[in-house]
Amino acid sequence: MATVNIGASNAGDQFYRYKMPAIQSKIEGRGNGIKTNIPNMVDVAKALARPPTYTTKYMGYELGALTKCDEKSGTYIVNGAHSAQVLAQHLEGFIKRFVQCHSCGNPETVINITKKDTIQLKCKACGFVSDVDMRHKLTTFILKNPPEKDKNASKKDKQLRRAEKEREEEGAELDRQAEEERRRKKAEKKEKKEGKSKKEKKEKKEKKSKKSKDDDDDDEASGSPKRDSDSEPEPSDDDDDDTVWATDTSAAAALARAKEQLTDASAAMVTVADDLEKKVALEEAAKAAAEESESEEEEDERIAKLRGYISKHDAAETAEYLVSDKLGVESKELGVHFLVEALLDEDEPLVPQVKAKKAYMIAACGQDAKLQMALTCALELFITESAPEEFKKYVEILKVLYDEDVLEEEIILKWGADPKSAARFGVELETSQLVRKQVKPFLEWLATADDDSDSD
Repeated sequence: MATVNIGASNAGDQFYRYKMPAIQSKIEGRGNGIKTNIPNMVDVAKALARPPTYTTKYMGYELGALTKCDEKSGTYIVNGAHSAQVLAQHLEGFIKRFVQCHSCGNPETVINITKKDTIQLKCKACGFVSDVDMRHKLTTFILKNPPEKDKNASKKDKQLRRAEKEREEEGAELDRQAEEERRRKKAEKKEKKEGKSKKEKKEKKEKKSKKSKDDDDDDEASGSPKRDSDSEPEPSDDDDDDTVWATDTSAAAALARAKEQLTDASAAMVTVADDLEKKVALEEAAKAAAEESESEEEEDERIAKLRGYISKHDAAETAEYLVSDKLGVESKELGVHFLVEALLDEDEPLVPQVKAKKAYMIAACGQDAKLQMALTCALELFITESAPEEFKKYVEILKVLYDEDVLEEEIILKWGADPKSAARFGVELETSQLVRKQVKPFLEWLATADDDSDSD
């Protein structure tokens, strides 16, 4: 009798964690009556949460051999001589087709048969529903022999569906709140801009009024005559046409005319001064806006600098650059935040990006618990502020980081138990609570898996 473990694939890695027994092969008989008995098929199927008839029939279909299943005696036989290695390879194919979640690769799934006679796999970790390829012969056997429904499991599924619906509603509410917050900030910015414009106009008006008043005071001090239309006699049509008007050429008259011309020039100069003052005020406002914009983009400049460095260097070099004086980051935790901003593109799906950039995160955080916690919080900030449409994918991101050994399970559980952990990165408490409620099934699954591992 030979025993063998499943190969070192993703499926094998998943089930190694759950202590699934290695499939055994016991060849019996000889000649035309030779057959392969699988003595531990019940234990193997139990670890997969599938009936042993499914796994046995699958191997029969794949090997082109007849099978015999006796549930009372626990005997499961495949005709012909087949080694444990061959059986393990076909068992891995069964796992990929009828056990693993097609989204996150988790083996904890439940078989559901739809009203249209199709088979689906509901993942307990991420909630994804995978469609099984109905072209395989085993699907016909499953439709004729559906798995027995566990009343407790059915009740739990209803609770999960209800919880999932609540998470979707909360996600929609979060999106609505985010949209309202954006509109509120936009309205405040517009109101502030209008108030500033009104204030500038009022100041200019007061300044101009004060300037005109000062000019009038100067005219009175200099003794310039003011024209009084009521005191001056209007020319009358009854005047004699033969009257000859002569220009007063005295020195006093000439001085009066000169002062009058000087008053007109002063008024023109005031107008020009107002135009110049308006131009200077506009230039100063533009300069102040530019300085304010530069101050707001000061932090973005460092992120852009880091993004450019990443495009030309590998993960190890980037990790060294992240804590160097060249970048000018005050702490390692802030450096991890900048790294997330530089690595991820908010306009692209985040899960593939996280998988592709995992080496940079591992190099930057390593086994440091503080930096791993900073990475989790930085991703929470990014997905709630920069990419809110990817909010529901955060559970998949955590699953990827856990499977790829970027984050330890203790860090994820510690983060999930502390909604205030991301407050220093600027995430509000209400938002953090919604995020943790969204990923609650994954945290529960992780805690259960950890408890099972400890008991083993």
